Amino acid sequence: MELRHLRYFLTVAQTLNFTKAAERLNIAQPPLSRQIRELEQEIGIELFKRLGRRIFLTSAGQVFADRARSILSATDAAVVDSQRAARGEIGHIAVGFFEHIAYTLLPPLLREYQQRFPAVTVELRWFTSAEQVNALTRGDIDLAFVRSIPPDADLNSALVLEEPFYVAIAKDHPLATKRQISITDCAPLRVINYKKDVAPDYHAIISQLCAYAGFAPSPLFEVGQIYASLGLVSSGFGVTLVPASVQQVHMNNVVYRPLREALPKSKLILAWKDPAPSAALNAFVQLAEEIAARRPPTRRSDTNRKL
Repeated sequence: MELRHLRYFLTVAQTLNFTKAAERLNIAQPPLSRQIRELEQEIGIELFKRLGRRIFLTSAGQVFADRARSILSATDAAVVDSQRAARGEIGHIAVGFFEHIAYTLLPPLLREYQQRFPAVTVELRWFTSAEQVNALTRGDIDLAFVRSIPPDADLNSALVLEEPFYVAIAKDHPLATKRQISITDCAPLRVINYKKDVAPDYHAIISQLCAYAGFAPSPLFEVGQIYASLGLVSSGFGVTLVPASVQQVHMNNVVYRPLREALPKSKLILAWKDPAPSAALNAFVQLAEEIAARRPPTRRSDTNRKL
């Protein structure tokens, strides 16, 4: 039995006339009659009662017609849905994110993605930046925002954003009057670092920068999240380094000044494991790149110097 048999049968059931049905189907009447007889033989029941040239659906034929309509309707829906899925219009993606993304790139990205693809379900799962790659390899999520990817990780990725670091400092601190702050200016201050097991990339960058200036941040002053470090900065407890996009976060008594050293940069990467990702996932990555590209460029002074 093939789908065309169901279509032939339903056309005959609708017209109750083989000649009219054949005309609608654009086939000859004898082959149509033969197809219906073969269908009845295959399922072992009589679908039509024939009285001369007149035909009627049997009770079994009426049941079969109801089921055939459902099958063809489901088939048509499957075709339409598969075409929509191929265009990225429907589907499901589980996205891993961490704290910084939640108040910078993620809100405009989610807003526009849901506007463009309202039938795609986006599941959001929070992990620390250090845990994102592990969540991907376990299959807990389909896509993740990461800062870096281990060389041995079998992942695909796209660099979404690369931005300089800024110094977050108390507004009433004397250094806040400077247009730029060098890491050497921070040597006599308490530099708040990030925990190595939570944000290993940022921990390494801050440690590297401080080493360049001839000092080391104290291991006693390490936090797990940017919000926590900004809260300490607000109290005058110390200074910290944040990506330029964190300037969107307004906290009492905190101002942001460009770091004079041009390198290193903060990288934001989208990574996924599936070698043949869905169109919905591809659309999410492409939109993330679009939105990141729309961000106004961060202005830096010509006096920037590299490490």
